[in-house]
Amino acid sequence: MKSKLWKQLVLAVLVLTACSYLFLFKEEKSDPSLANVPFAFWSGFLITVLVVLATFIGSKVFPFDDPKKQ
Repeated sequence: MKSKLWKQLVLAVLVLTACSYLFLFKEEKSDPSLANVPFAFWSGFLITVLVVLATFIGSKVFPFDDPKKQ
């Protein structure tokens, strides 16, 4: 079960990264705006929050065990 969740988290981060750089962050794209904040800023912030959330979930579900300390 944990292996499947880990693969889904890794896939989600890779898809978010690829989609953000291939489709979202095109040059000269400022529409739509959200509260007078251009598209590139609020979409970049949203992608960053989602990647950090996936990293946080991954660290809680799969904590790092240092084999040298055992």
